[in-house]
Amino acid sequence: MKLIRLTLRNFMPYKGNLILEFPQDLSRNTLLVLGDNMRGKTSLLNGIRWAFYGKAQGRHLRSIPLHQMPNREAVLEGDWTMEARIEFEAAGSRYDLRREAQKRPYVAHPSRPEDFQVLTYLYKNGAALDASSIEAEINRFAPEQVSRFFLFDGELLQEYEELLIEGSDQGKRIKEAIEQALGVPALTNCREDLSVLLKRAQKEQLKEAVSVKGLEAAAESCAKWSAKRDEIETDLAKLKAMQLDLKSERQQLEDEIAASESIYKQRLELDTKVARESEIQKEQKAKMEQRMTLLSEAWRELIKPKILEKKTTLQRELDEAIAASAQRSKLQYKIEHLREHLASKVCPTCGQTINLDMGQFQRQQLQEAEAEMDSMQGTRLDASSLSQGIKTLDAVLVRPVKDRLIDLDRDLEILEVDLSKIATRIDELNEELNGQGSDEILRKKSRFNQALKDEERLKVSIEGREKEFVRANVEVQTQTLRMNSTATSAMTRATNRTSFFKNMHDIFESSVDNLRSTLRSTVEKNATEAFLAMSTQKAYLGLSINANYGLSIIGSDGQSVPLRSAGAEQIVALSLIDGLSRAGRTAGPVVMDTPFGRLDTKHRRNILRYLPDAASQLVLFVHDGEIGGDASFDAIAHRIGARYEIKEVTQSHSVLEKVS
Repeated sequence: MKLIRLTLRNFMPYKGNLILEFPQDLSRNTLLVLGDNMRGKTSLLNGIRWAFYGKAQGRHLRSIPLHQMPNREAVLEGDWTMEARIEFEAAGSRYDLRREAQKRPYVAHPSRPEDFQVLTYLYKNGAALDASSIEAEINRFAPEQVSRFFLFDGELLQEYEELLIEGSDQGKRIKEAIEQALGVPALTNCREDLSVLLKRAQKEQLKEAVSVKGLEAAAESCAKWSAKRDEIETDLAKLKAMQLDLKSERQQLEDEIAASESIYKQRLELDTKVARESEIQKEQKAKMEQRMTLLSEAWRELIKPKILEKKTTLQRELDEAIAASAQRSKLQYKIEHLREHLASKVCPTCGQTINLDMGQFQRQQLQEAEAEMDSMQGTRLDASSLSQGIKTLDAVLVRPVKDRLIDLDRDLEILEVDLSKIATRIDELNEELNGQGSDEILRKKSRFNQALKDEERLKVSIEGREKEFVRANVEVQTQTLRMNSTATSAMTRATNRTSFFKNMHDIFESSVDNLRSTLRSTVEKNATEAFLAMSTQKAYLGLSINANYGLSIIGSDGQSVPLRSAGAEQIVALSLIDGLSRAGRTAGPVVMDTPFGRLDTKHRRNILRYLPDAASQLVLFVHDGEIGGDASFDAIAHRIGARYEIKEVTQSHSVLEKVS
């Protein structure tokens, strides 16, 4: 099979029409699509998957509900129609497969898959095929069971590592998928059908044995254990169904909790923004009050010249008052000193009695000082009052109202811009959180922990019931053999039927084991060839497969390598996929999403050299972290038939552009 063209319309992040052309030249059969994370690489893979099988997968390979798949921007514009079209060649014919989802006319806003009508069309060499034959025609060359061998992503590579873990639930699930693709169920289904027929024959044998003398006890015991076995089998089916439901719920909760870290960050940011919004609003209110106060004091600007003139006068008077006060203090001291000398008639300097002339001189000085003091009393100014008056005027002459108003208006504008940004971010966060608060996350964590406990209890219950089933089955077989050994001619027909179905069941049981062994050997051989071609460590001898199809690396000493790097794990996983692919189907296209994240340059180069020859077409969806800064892709530049780049238009709108 060769892919020709993929066309998408309003599919996931791709609004409108998208066209991806696949290279047709066998010598240049590699297609490279480069895109950042979360931009739509996996959506391209899902576009191919949905076109073929009507399914899209998210984490843990769970199906994405149909109503969540149409492009969000197109939906907001009222366009709910989504389409995926894949054109390809197979078995010498050209096919055009189209799958379209349309909103049902009576539904206003779809909220479940049932709100859509899905239409599927398949054209073979231009002729439309009947709808009833479409699935059968697809299964001829691309059955869904083998789709994981040509449509897989980085997460799937990591899942294959679970195959090495004995008893791993995920490993069992992948093993079942592998065996389904390789054809094992064809035999296991026959075995199960024979098991049902064997039980019916045993029941008929029991009915006849009850009436045979000597077999009453054996028949009664066999009937009791048969009923017990059926009861246990019914219980096991219910318990396993409950286990699957719990596992699905737990995985969904795990995904939601995994995203809770970003939710916590968003919630914290939201709380911070809301608090800051409140602070800004309070600050705005305070500044508006200041502004109103300033406006009420704008009159000060009108009397400012008079106030300055008055202040100058008061300052001069204050200076004069201070100088006059100092002069009065000096005169007061002089008057008191002269009065003391005249009263004692003794010179304070030499201690001699003051004579008449000296006394006359001092009295004259005293009179002059007293006269000057009297003249100053009438002009005495109150320095304290003058100082207070100046302070009062300074209070009026604080920073000009105009300048303060300009500063306040500028501050208010800045606060308004900040408030607008915060309000916008709060709206974005509320939309992203969509009501998911801390309480909801804690509830999910609590339910997740409870689901783990319930799963463990169910596992113990299932293991216990399985042991009981084995015991009951052994008892049934024991009593059946006892009845067979003493069967009368009346029981010959029932006994023969029981023996026949038992022998057939055993044959198919051994056939299933033989087929599994043969398939594992084939897969081991193919995977070893791929591993040796892709690995850079030439000392390795190859790979060894286990019952789960898990592969171990065999070192030069012939022993399994106990520890291996994440990159080595990925090489082994790729080898397994290639081995399974070659064991289960003919060569066809291989589409890989983010396959090289954990590989070094040399391993990357080896893989890129190997894969183009192992597939009819190699399609790689990668990010720059996988190919940036090294020459890995230069090694297969001659094999690259086309390059595309995914570019972001908006958060929910990407476009695909061809670059070469």
